[in-house]
Amino acid sequence: MFKRIIYEEWTTIVPLISFWFTFSVFLAITARAYLLRQKTVEHLEHMPLQDDEAQRPANKTTTRS
Repeated sequence: MFKRIIYEEWTTIVPLISFWFTFSVFLAITARAYLLRQKTVEHLEHMPLQDDEAQRPANKTTTRS
């Protein structure tokens, strides 16, 4: 009436699905990194070295007495 579920097949299929999913995500990230425009790459290269103060407008400080 009901067929028995064979667990041996699942133990081989699930790791394969996980591997190919992880591999495809890795390939997508790698392809996106290689396809970035040169201007974007240069911007990202200099981000950690930029001062935050140079990007913000100067605010006047008021002294309280």
